[in-house]
Amino acid sequence: MRLIRFEPFPPNDIMGISTRIKELFLRVQIPQGIVDEIKSAYINLVKKIGKKTSFSVRSSANIEDSKSFSFAGQAESYLNIKTFKDIVIYVKNCWISLYSPQALLYFLQMKKRNEEISLIDLEMAVIIQKMINSQTSGVLFTVNVLNNEKNEMLINSTWGLGELITNNLVIPDMIILDKKQFRLIKIIIGKKEKMSVPNPEGSSTILLDTKPELKEKLSLNNDQLFQLYNLGLNLEAIFNYPQDIEWAIENDILYPLQSRPITTLRLIE
Repeated sequence: MRLIRFEPFPPNDIMGISTRIKELFLRVQIPQGIVDEIKSAYINLVKKIGKKTSFSVRSSANIEDSKSFSFAGQAESYLNIKTFKDIVIYVKNCWISLYSPQALLYFLQMKKRNEEISLIDLEMAVIIQKMINSQTSGVLFTVNVLNNEKNEMLINSTWGLGELITNNLVIPDMIILDKKQFRLIKIIIGKKEKMSVPNPEGSSTILLDTKPELKEKLSLNNDQLFQLYNLGLNLEAIFNYPQDIEWAIENDILYPLQSRPITTLRLIE
């Protein structure tokens, strides 16, 4: 596919360009060699974790998560994928999502700051992971992004899977921690009216009404907050830069899902 033929494209034609690129992808099959590689990796993973396990199919673009551009939320990831056939379908959907209308709009914003970038520079890796069926999930910022305070951490959390937070579809709990020592500065309990859970009948997730008693309850306990605090300190030290961390908790085990640089900082001295 010669994506360069679509450039330059005007901002008012983003929907049309996105649709045409999607049609190109849908016309072609994934090469059998790539399908065979995916299947080989899938078989090896199933041997380790069991056939009843579901998977997450996560997008990872080559322009994501730099200190200048996060590209966060522009491409799609898919949760609770249960069969090999569905995995192949959603791998292709991840590639297609690199050229979604919102991703192309973000691309134009990047292009304003770097005239050398082209559509053919965009590449999408796809990560297939064991699904974490989290009871609680959210995002941890190792700097308070509300006021750019470097001595505070900010946590957003909710019940169930974290896609409602990353897609701005729920009002989560908000916790602010003192970064110099583990100390609660502020807690605001969010409405958390809906929660996302794995669909027991297919490769997807479903929305449920949150139980009334959970809406008014903080979705993290003190031990979990302490684990997140230490995770934030460790990842910031490893990457030597403030981090935006997606995380999930299943059966009281904390799983870091992704860590990226925070791109919107003006740190308070």
